[in-house]
Amino acid sequence: MTAGPTFSPERLAGLRSGTLSEVRAALAGLPREDLAAWLATPDGEDVLRSAFERMPERYTGGLTDGPQTARWEVARPPADTVAYDLVLTEDTCDVRETGNSGAPAVTLTLDAVSFVEMASAAAQGMDLLLGGRLHIQGDVRLAMRMESLFGLAEPGEPG
Repeated sequence: MTAGPTFSPERLAGLRSGTLSEVRAALAGLPREDLAAWLATPDGEDVLRSAFERMPERYTGGLTDGPQTARWEVARPPADTVAYDLVLTEDTCDVRETGNSGAPAVTLTLDAVSFVEMASAAAQGMDLLLGGRLHIQGDVRLAMRMESLFGLAEPGEPG
């Protein structure tokens, strides 16, 4: 596997920050192909895994229909897919390796760039879905609530 593109230290710091506004700033003007190539590197994989690890901090809660598992499959060709299960309850979000939480209620599949855009509120899930970059299998209602459950309902919000 190649090393991928080289980014400035400022852009790398923004991508790694986990702060929505800093990630969005790092994405500004970055060609999609360059970001996709970088996300297929070990450094890019670390950023994706960190995004999942931060999800419990961003979880706003409110899911009242009992525990629900949402599986995320983030494609990074030619590298391996990054996949996690989020077990959601009224108050908690538990991030687990896939296969350790039973059958998911919903599976969301998307490319790594689209995941970063959605996770930083740079793009809306509905736009990704309509553009064919997000695929949903299972409980569509739960999938449609993901952004609001993680405080990502509107792009441009502080954070």
